[in-house]
Amino acid sequence: MTAPRLNISFALLVASVFISMSAPATAQLEGLTTAKPTAEPLATLGPFDEWVASVAFSPDGSLIATGTFDELQISKLGSAQPMQTVKHKLGRVRSLAFSPDGTKLFAGGFRRIVIVNTATWNVEKELSGHHAYVTGLSVSADGKLLATSSEDASLRVWSLSDGTSRVLYQEKEDPITGVAFSPDGRLVAMASGDDTRPTRPGHVRLLNVLSGDVVHEFVKHDRAATGVAFSPDGKLVASTSLDEKVKLHSVETGKLVREYDGHSRPTNAVRFLPSGKHVVSVSGGRAVGKNEIQIWEAATGETVTSIESHKEPIFDVAISQDGSQLASASRDGTAKVWKTESLLGSAGGTNSVVAGVGNLAALAKSLIEKSGTESKTTPEAANKDANTENAAAAEPQKKIIRIGMIGLDTSHCLAFTKLLNDPKAADDIAGFRMVAVYPKGSPDIESSTTRVPGYTEEMKKLGVLIVDDLDELVGQVDAILLETNDGRPHLEQIVPALKAGLPVFVDKPIAGSVTDAVAMFELGRHYKTPLFCSSSLRFSDGPQALRAGSIGKILGCSTYSPCSLEKTHPDLFWYGIHGVEMLFTVMGTGCESVTRASSKDFELAMGTWNDGRIGTFRGIRSGKSGYGGTAFGEKGIAPVGQYDGYRPLVVEIVKFFKTREVPVSEAETLEIYAFMEAADESKRQGGAPVTLESVMKKAKAEAAEKVKAILARK
Repeated sequence: MTAPRLNISFALLVASVFISMSAPATAQLEGLTTAKPTAEPLATLGPFDEWVASVAFSPDGSLIATGTFDELQISKLGSAQPMQTVKHKLGRVRSLAFSPDGTKLFAGGFRRIVIVNTATWNVEKELSGHHAYVTGLSVSADGKLLATSSEDASLRVWSLSDGTSRVLYQEKEDPITGVAFSPDGRLVAMASGDDTRPTRPGHVRLLNVLSGDVVHEFVKHDRAATGVAFSPDGKLVASTSLDEKVKLHSVETGKLVREYDGHSRPTNAVRFLPSGKHVVSVSGGRAVGKNEIQIWEAATGETVTSIESHKEPIFDVAISQDGSQLASASRDGTAKVWKTESLLGSAGGTNSVVAGVGNLAALAKSLIEKSGTESKTTPEAANKDANTENAAAAEPQKKIIRIGMIGLDTSHCLAFTKLLNDPKAADDIAGFRMVAVYPKGSPDIESSTTRVPGYTEEMKKLGVLIVDDLDELVGQVDAILLETNDGRPHLEQIVPALKAGLPVFVDKPIAGSVTDAVAMFELGRHYKTPLFCSSSLRFSDGPQALRAGSIGKILGCSTYSPCSLEKTHPDLFWYGIHGVEMLFTVMGTGCESVTRASSKDFELAMGTWNDGRIGTFRGIRSGKSGYGGTAFGEKGIAPVGQYDGYRPLVVEIVKFFKTREVPVSEAETLEIYAFMEAADESKRQGGAPVTLESVMKKAKAEAAEKVKAILARK
């Protein structure tokens, strides 16, 4: 018990003596390199109403542009108010770049790039070609070409003389997250990776601008890569990643030169200072760690300066052309500007005295923490702990089951949260609380991208924590609602939750294909973790009464519902699922084949069951059709009923979270989605009958390969 106290005392004594001895030196070196510099920003822009997602300096360094949601603001350095605001329907402005001569400002948003004339601040041209968010922009040094990266997995090069473009590189599936021209304009560096798929690595590639050939495939990041930058001499490429690292790669050899691990959160953007001697990288995301700007030496990887000035993740960093100023953009709604000289000092090097203080302080902290874990409890503390335990035993508290949500782009998110977090919730829902959400939506479905920002703010008002990482989410909760409106990323998004043993409700559609749906259930079996999927229509009173036998054995059924189509999904998956789910709730399993008919405004899918019964679904693509149908039973005919709201589904979800017993079987869920995929195949075959067995055979073979690949990842 004595030794730990001596360790603490010794560490504190040494640290205090060393710091006091160094005080004159640190006073003289104020504004140079410290572990936590005292340099204040030269200017703070904002707060804006929205996240500041991008920032750029004009070539002469007199202006700074910031991108938020549907808006650009241009400010003169030293002015508290923006000199110009440019509004355009871009969604979140993810990337900004000035032309080398400063006459144009390029802004990338959802599916488009706008070119702003800096003399008039009018949008003079719009470039369309990408099918999702534009994540990065880079203008060649001669001002003739523009390279753009996108979440649609493509990298395009545009001719600025006529606005035409060509796809220079197409990823198989991962979004391309960053792009940069080499100083001589002959090469392009690109970063790629999917932040919704934490098991996948991040790629950094070097491409020939003319041919699109891959010159180098650099050493992979452990997780999605987020950005790239060339050194001023074109000899190095720096890349950032969700793995919290910054890597430096040799352009000549393609080898890894250095790895910087000074950040404690995912790294989001990187730039070199004009001298090429120093690298600036920014981080943020996940609740553990810091939102930092780090300046470090390219040659050694030694940290020069660390700035913690933003309250939330830092998305972007910009360096003025002369290197005199640095700017950062953050989710906290601000952009900040610093004088680089004040952060580096006149010599621009590290200071061993100050670094030593920082290291000794860290050592002291480490010793204190270690001592705290090794020390024994005193009798007084033991009595206090015992009293606390006795009091807790006398007044037991009901455990709250913490729920986490993945995706924030459907009305279900707010509706479910309001029901779960209602302090006056009835007993069938009470005891549960939505505590955290990972808000990622679809990269290329506009109804998703337009919803996420607003829903994020609404969830904050409801007291829900917004997190930037799936692993962070699953570490804080007891169960998961997978709500991403886009079914395609569900397979990868569900993996961290299943591995953690958390029961998962997957909202419709369960996936973007039957293959992925089969794989999800296979992974659930592998990790011994239950999941289920359902439309809210299943648990309305009408279908449930019919399933329970209100008109005897069901002889047939016809249902209808809205059926808007989404090109990224099989036709009926997107919205027809509601009517199809009602059909199977009433009819049960056993469908053998499907035939499909289509017209301008309607979809008709007719299923034949193995006992000769027939069930039909009519999808209505125009007008407000509502939900319903007619069931035919041994004891009569009855309406299927209407939509009864979200509450009946939420009751079933929380019951599942308590018991881990699924209310809808895997077999029925897979049959529903096989029915819809068979209907698509029938349409392709001109209305010919397609068996569900043929759909499932193909899906199971493909799913086995996907599961094998996922389990093979570390």
